[in-house]
Amino acid sequence: MSDTTIDTATPPADRLTPFLFALAIFTSASLVFVVQPMVTKLVLPMLGGSPSVWNTAMVFFQAALLAGYAYAHAVQRIGSIKTQVAIHLVLLTAAALFLPLHINGWLGEPDPAMPVWWLLATLTLSVGAPFAVLSATAPLLQAWYARVRVGYPDGKNPYVLYAASNLGSFLALLSYPVLMEPLTTLSNQRMGWSGGYAVFMMLIVGLAFVVWSRRLDRSTEPAPLEKSAPIAWKEKGILVLLAAAPSSLMLGVTAHLSTDVASAPFLWVIPLALYLLTFVIAFQNRPWIPLPVTLIIQAAVGAVCVLLVAFRSANWGMAFGINIIAFFFTALMCHQLLAARRPAPDRLTEFYLLMSLGGVVGGAFTALVAPVIFNMVWEYPLVLVLVGLLRPWGKGRLDGQYIGAAVAAAAVAAAPVLLSLYLDSSGEARRFFYDTFPLQMGQLAMIMLVPAAVCAFLVRDRALV
Repeated sequence: MSDTTIDTATPPADRLTPFLFALAIFTSASLVFVVQPMVTKLVLPMLGGSPSVWNTAMVFFQAALLAGYAYAHAVQRIGSIKTQVAIHLVLLTAAALFLPLHINGWLGEPDPAMPVWWLLATLTLSVGAPFAVLSATAPLLQAWYARVRVGYPDGKNPYVLYAASNLGSFLALLSYPVLMEPLTTLSNQRMGWSGGYAVFMMLIVGLAFVVWSRRLDRSTEPAPLEKSAPIAWKEKGILVLLAAAPSSLMLGVTAHLSTDVASAPFLWVIPLALYLLTFVIAFQNRPWIPLPVTLIIQAAVGAVCVLLVAFRSANWGMAFGINIIAFFFTALMCHQLLAARRPAPDRLTEFYLLMSLGGVVGGAFTALVAPVIFNMVWEYPLVLVLVGLLRPWGKGRLDGQYIGAAVAAAAVAAAPVLLSLYLDSSGEARRFFYDTFPLQMGQLAMIMLVPAAVCAFLVRDRALV
């Protein structure tokens, strides 16, 4: 009897497919995160270089990302993947009409009374359409990949490509202040970005050829994904909260470090780069840092970081390091919890839409709402404390006792902040933070009560959500 060898390896043509998808997602993410500092720098001469300008611009880009993800989710409702590809190609081509990117003067000079709304409107008219369409590429390509790779092991987890997306964003963001900004002019940056967009378009055309020529089970259309159960409304709320907290903290730590610790050019790059790095780690098949380790470190550095709010005169290097470490592990914890809750591939675009919505909610709270209701950067430590409500601790039955304990702990932790705000309704707390007896008592209250609140979060046997 002769031996028959069965070749079960991936066909040669399909060995190229994962590489093309990953490269296209990497390129689109790189373009998305180069355009953010580049366009923001275009408007700085009109508005100045305060942290609020960057935070407001970040809210715009998060909102444009939400619009792009909403478009991706809507397109995914079309049954034919070939029609989806054709629609996206048409919109990407139309977006090229905005190149090279520039700030148009349709709204005239900024209104000193409403600079935030002028900035949001100007960015929308100038770069909103190309940014939204380009940002939709990552979830769309992951959804297409899941359908094109049905029957292959890697097709079961298209979320791995999200790590490639965030790696591209991370490297592009770091390259801007290190290479692009010091070595090239804004004009050359804009032309270079247009060239990168042309390369990206060629990659999408190549992927369109792959999708249109794909044959699965002798069908002319890539196989549809199996339908999974809809995402429950409670689960949607949890996903939004888990995405909102890191977004709020990213802008909050940027404002806190720039205002209360130290001011330096491109300081905003560090929190944003770490924010992206946490996505890379969280959505890997085997994360570099396991979730249990993240939970332990986050609890320790988070408590210390909240306490540092009471000691503005602390060594700036120590304060900077602890704040950055606390932000990194808190964002990583939230993103790892998000990754653990990711739904089946047929719900992929909805999952990313909810994540993007959370990003907008968190960013809008820090950049637009907090400056109106707080006279200092209180939103940052407040969100750090509230993140404790999202920590997973066991699966015990949730009853009124646990809810009461968690609410009491949150109230205890927030009491010093609220007390300080009440004692300083004049808005001059920054001037006499250390010199008056009431605020010294506020410091003492933080020293005594915040650790108690953190301990209350840690000893309960499950999360509130």
